Amino acid sequence: MPQRSLKGLTEPADPDNPTPAARDFTDARYHVSFHIPAGWNFEKKDGLLSNFGVETRTSRARSDVRGVAELNFNPWPPTTFSGALFYYSVLPRSTAATCAAQTTTRGMKPLAKAEISGIPFHHGRDNHGAVCTEARDEAFTAMRGTACLRFDLVINTFCGETSGAMDMNPDQIKDIQTRLAGILGSVQIGK
Repeated sequence: MPQRSLKGLTEPADPDNPTPAARDFTDARYHVSFHIPAGWNFEKKDGLLSNFGVETRTSRARSDVRGVAELNFNPWPPTTFSGALFYYSVLPRSTAATCAAQTTTRGMKPLAKAEISGIPFHHGRDNHGAVCTEARDEAFTAMRGTACLRFDLVINTFCGETSGAMDMNPDQIKDIQTRLAGILGSVQIGK
């Protein structure tokens, strides 16, 4: 018997016309720009959509959140998915060691360097939670002059054991990771 496609379970349940519309963000101060897809809320400050210090456990207190995008719909409603966030932040007056350490300390597992807009970035992953994996953070850092640029791709979930929801499967997690990677892939960094 052929397998049927089920919206929200075997394929994402995206809205037909997601809002707000897609748009581009440019940070003239640090010469960084990226594309925000339709269906993602966007703010230039922390605290309006989320809490950067809680979501990104290895960020520094002096970090300046320059932009945060949040997926504003749930493509996997029967699952434990609770949100996806893309952070762009800058740690002014940083050192190369402090910048790189953000991807290797406090539970962050160092991964192979990644190239973003032709620049090598340090890369690390942090999966954490109290009972189950409740947050996944992929962090990317690189020095530009005396500032440390940082991008975080965050997926939040909750524990299915106590809620009755289905745990996200690897394909569903990959779908959200791909959406976040699409924003990261659009990053342009000028001189």
